[in-house]
Amino acid sequence: MFKKILMAHDSSLCGWKAFEVALDLAKKYGAKLYVVHAVDTTAIPDIPHKDVLVKPLLERAEKLKGEVEEKLKEAGVEGEFIVVHDNPVNAIVKKAEDLDVDLVVMGARGAGPVGGYLLGSVSTRVLLTCNRSVLVVKGKAPAASKL
Repeated sequence: MFKKILMAHDSSLCGWKAFEVALDLAKKYGAKLYVVHAVDTTAIPDIPHKDVLVKPLLERAEKLKGEVEEKLKEAGVEGEFIVVHDNPVNAIVKKAEDLDVDLVVMGARGAGPVGGYLLGSVSTRVLLTCNRSVLVVKGKAPAASKL
């Protein structure tokens, strides 16, 4: 059923839950798992020393890459970690089309302030614009349990 799965990972708790679901699906169907992480430099204005603002984003992406690759290896799943320098919606939708994936898996929310009560803006926009099937994984955010 699924030969290629794209998983959009933002390194949030919900993102990790979605990764586990995508990993399970890839293992079950023998699919290749593409894990896409967007580094949104488009939101940072062109200013002197812009690289100082971008560096932590790239470091976070590199750390996430190592963690994801380790979990792929442990699970015996063929996969690839891809960093895209674009806003998350464009990164996910464009990569899904470019890679001709069968399914996109993503978390319902990132690390936003509302917790797990609403579908996130990225999830909503991907659902509305992506021409691939999208599986949105809900996860209870820590902040939501305290409200």
